[in-house]
Amino acid sequence: IVERLRSLQDRFPDLVEIYNTQDRFGLDAPGTCYVDGGLNPCKVWVIVVTNKALRTADTPEVFYSGTIHGDERVGPTAVTEFVTLLLERYGTDAWARRLVDTRVLTVVPAANSLGYSRNERTENGLDPNRDFAWDQDAGSCMQTIAARSINELWLRHVYQLSVTFHGGASLVAYPWGDTIHCTFETYYCRAGWTAPDMTGMDTLTRAIASYVGQFGGIGRYLTGA
Repeated sequence: IVERLRSLQDRFPDLVEIYNTQDRFGLDAPGTCYVDGGLNPCKVWVIVVTNKALRTADTPEVFYSGTIHGDERVGPTAVTEFVTLLLERYGTDAWARRLVDTRVLTVVPAANSLGYSRNERTENGLDPNRDFAWDQDAGSCMQTIAARSINELWLRHVYQLSVTFHGGASLVAYPWGDTIHCTFETYYCRAGWTAPDMTGMDTLTRAIASYVGQFGGIGRYLTGA
């Protein structure tokens, strides 16, 4: 993945910027990974795709995360191939050009770089997806480099949309789209309660599932749950 990101930056310098959160934000490496021909410090790489000449302060920003759980393998490949497709078709495909010209796409192929390298769900035994400042004691979050890397990006940007890939289920989910939490968080499931952006989330995810259509042997993606 790192080699691909470097290649894309070399081939499309007017459309691509890559960096890692260790060099940019001063974060520690979570451990060592096999990269650059040997065991070296794991870094969390970021690729930003946009037409730099057209970018303004008002250009909408979208965030993609390939893997927060290191053993859920589909995401890093999906987002890396996604940006490759956009860039390689930029000169010939009107849709690819529109996406690159009118948005800033920030892509983190493997936020949990250590877990991905080891094919483990966690980062040093901690689940990064439970490491954010939600339903947590103040001293019990931001312990993983994966979560801290994502946090640093969100502190500096206002992303209009975010997509994070997981494995193990065939659905297009969204926050509070299920009802499982009702069994232990009755406050959030009181009569008539819905999330403030429920209508937008539901409409968007249904549109995505409709666009994808039948997928392999799994049929159409579920939404919400």
